[in-house]
Amino acid sequence: MSEINLNKAAIALDFGGTNIKIGLIRQGKVLNQTLLPAHSGAGIIPRLPDVQAAVMDLLEQEGLALGNCSGVGIGLPGLVDPQHLSLLSINEKYADAVGFAFGAWVEEAFGLPIVMENDARAALLGETVYGTAHGESNAVLMIFGTGIGTAALMNGKIIRGRHFQAGILGGHFVTDVNGSRCSCGGVGCLEAEASHWSLQGWLKNQQGYANSLLAIESNIGYRQVIDASQSGDMLALSAMQHLYKHWSSGIVNLVHAYDPDVVILSGGLMKAKDIVLPELVRRVHEQAWTPWGKVRFIVAENPDSSVLLGLSHLIEEGIDIDYV
Repeated sequence: MSEINLNKAAIALDFGGTNIKIGLIRQGKVLNQTLLPAHSGAGIIPRLPDVQAAVMDLLEQEGLALGNCSGVGIGLPGLVDPQHLSLLSINEKYADAVGFAFGAWVEEAFGLPIVMENDARAALLGETVYGTAHGESNAVLMIFGTGIGTAALMNGKIIRGRHFQAGILGGHFVTDVNGSRCSCGGVGCLEAEASHWSLQGWLKNQQGYANSLLAIESNIGYRQVIDASQSGDMLALSAMQHLYKHWSSGIVNLVHAYDPDVVILSGGLMKAKDIVLPELVRRVHEQAWTPWGKVRFIVAENPDSSVLLGLSHLIEEGIDIDYV
């Protein structure tokens, strides 16, 4: 990548399963950001005109033009080859993005350089370079969005692996061998048991659902369950224990696999950190085999910006294609 002018803004596009987050970032500062509904089941190509328009609107709001921008960063919740700017695999969303020529689209839409990365890896970079985990060199991240993303940093280097899947499949660690079928084809994955997308199905299969406060909700996610549990709803309280069990198991697996000093938590769930964090930390410290001491927990200061910040760093510094 050619030398980047750090006084220019980076355009960061975080394609999530529920929302597409779009931001303008300069040297680790979010100048402006917005979001669009993803409609990810319908594919990514139909959303690109709206994404382009939203970028241009943000630029206008900030009094900027494309000439004031350094590049475009794209984050996706799947297996990304950052060297060849391609999405290799993804489950049940943005199916048309696999093999799509993102570089050609960015060139046509913006005329700028492009970087691509898995969204969780970008979030990990965002937090360790600009966020509350600044300076940490051995860390794992779990980000709670529509699914559950993970990433790992060892000795200051992002883990990618030979096939670009190392570190990012923590959402598909098996936490119940007799559990539910996952979108990846596996059984009992963390995502299948305790993600935002799987939660409503789990609740509807529980005894007492019809009498729960949750039965009146048309779209049940973490927030609705947490709110109902705070009101003493019995099913919601049971659901929280179910979620804590699987979340903590997933984090323990990350700790055992990657030997971090710190666990970074991000995503929408962390807006309820005061409620969920104490029990989550207690369970992980109780279960993890870490004779050297207790792994520390850090929560993203602004969970909605973690991925955007990481993408901006990749634009400014370039992607190191020598994977670990």
